[in-house]
Amino acid sequence: MRFNKSLAAAGALGLAVLTASPALADTPTDLPVAPVETSSPEAPVETPKPSGKPSDKPSEKPSEKPASKPSEKPSAKPSSKPSASASTKAAEKKEVEQKGSITLSSTTAKPGEIITVSVTSTREAITAITSRGFNPPSWNVPGKRTEYRFQVRVSQTPGEYPVDAHFADGSSARAVLTVEKPAAAKTSITVDRSSAKPGDIVNVSVKSDGPDVKAITSRAFSPGSWNVPAGHKEYRFQVRVSGELGEHPVDAHFADGSSARTTLTVEKSVDVRYGVAVSPSAAEPGDKVSYTVTGKAADAYIESPAFWAKITENMTLGTTRTGTVPIRPDAKPGVYPVDVVFKDAAGRTVGTASTTVTVKGPVKPVPVTGLELDLSPSKIVAGQSYYAGVTTTNVKAGTPVTITDPAGRRHVVRVDSWGEAHVKLTSPKGTRPGAYTVRASLDGGQSTSARLTVVKRHPHTQLALILDPDKVYAGGKFTAIVATSSFGKTTKATITDPSGKRFTVKVGKSGVGAKKFHVPSSTRAGTYWFKAKLANGATDWAKLTVKPRYRASGFTLTPKGGADTGGGLPEGNARYGGVALGGMLIAGGAGSALFVRRRTDEA
Repeated sequence: MRFNKSLAAAGALGLAVLTASPALADTPTDLPVAPVETSSPEAPVETPKPSGKPSDKPSEKPSEKPASKPSEKPSAKPSSKPSASASTKAAEKKEVEQKGSITLSSTTAKPGEIITVSVTSTREAITAITSRGFNPPSWNVPGKRTEYRFQVRVSQTPGEYPVDAHFADGSSARAVLTVEKPAAAKTSITVDRSSAKPGDIVNVSVKSDGPDVKAITSRAFSPGSWNVPAGHKEYRFQVRVSGELGEHPVDAHFADGSSARTTLTVEKSVDVRYGVAVSPSAAEPGDKVSYTVTGKAADAYIESPAFWAKITENMTLGTTRTGTVPIRPDAKPGVYPVDVVFKDAAGRTVGTASTTVTVKGPVKPVPVTGLELDLSPSKIVAGQSYYAGVTTTNVKAGTPVTITDPAGRRHVVRVDSWGEAHVKLTSPKGTRPGAYTVRASLDGGQSTSARLTVVKRHPHTQLALILDPDKVYAGGKFTAIVATSSFGKTTKATITDPSGKRFTVKVGKSGVGAKKFHVPSSTRAGTYWFKAKLANGATDWAKLTVKPRYRASGFTLTPKGGADTGGGLPEGNARYGGVALGGMLIAGGAGSALFVRRRTDEA
């Protein structure tokens, strides 16, 4: 009966444990906790007497005697309690470590950087996450959550910080975040030259990848201080050099109190003489020559009977100025003076200079009243092709024109019945960026030139308008062709005729569109301008020349389309024909259509 009572008591104790904590009984992961709770039922098994009364005494005596004797010699108090509490705390600590975890998207971060924090709990709810490495340093977790993820900004103070996740039972989990030291801001100040003379204009450039630029100061400048409006991390300006000779620091001041420095040496000003030079000193009519003027003044006025126009140079930008000017096409052979007058800001003459330029000759008289050369496009990159177009007046059809490219190669073309011709040229791939001259000349000495510019980057042309043909008789027809570099999408262009009437032209995926026009028979001879415009504002102009039904003596032309209308093109003009382009038959031909498409591709 005593054994049955003990067994019944042990069963009752186990049932009490199961009913008091059903969650623990159902969760297999909590099995390691069971030995701590069931330590008392194991004691009766070790007692020598199975009776109920003595069952309590043997459990007390064995526990007291072994604990009391060893504890008397070293220390009684530390030996009795720590044995039981230490094992319990170790078990609890092991259990706390298994309850949750905290992870960071990055264990190292820069000040102000955003990182992601992830907290997971196996049992207890998450209450808060704290760390001095965060801004703000504490995050309260709403509700009873066992998983929580959020983003937080890193503190501005560098260092190593613990990141703690706190749970409802008082336990916690920890990670470590290292806030790195911020990299030093890069700032700089440069002057476009290391030395200058009083009164010179220099360019100053200040850059910062951190704080804003606040001011620039230097005794080498006049004025000596430049305040910069807020919000600038890059600032450029021009400033006049002061009269204080010597080497002076040039400082850039930034909003965080830092600064950057360079130096500028102000040299003694040397007396400047007034002069002018022309290169080459001899040129043909229509050629361009370079000039160089030197002097200390506000403006320089250059004039010569051999020059196409008068020239004014702003001498406040420097004591030496250069430029180009064409020789008059009708200038006769001879030596011509080139005079320069230097004036100050008040208009008073402060100096003069002169030289001469020679116009080569003799020039044989030819029945030519006009010779023009046009390059399309006039700005290209190395290796790109371009067209050189020639327009003449009073030149017989079939007359040869020699076009000389910048490399010195000659290309002979023959003008058509309208006195026009063009040839495709190509710039060598190794051509250096710069300005080059293309020349056109007729037998007999008449010549002209055009400027070709080779650039590093590909030029951007948005819209081109070409009339094909650009010369017609009254009553004739022509086609207006628009070309844009916006390939691959359909757009619309507006063409406005000389009367102001607008026409809409659909530009296809090839970037080309066209519109046919008819010139009334009553139209007077003369020049008429057409305008093309895109929706983005890009515009271009083209000139239409309407000719009378007759030309100079010696030319016999029979207009197409009948004598009554006088319309069409002259007979024998094989350059023009029909070509289908964008679903439209363009009168004016393959040569012109190809010219437009190529212009668009190259521009």
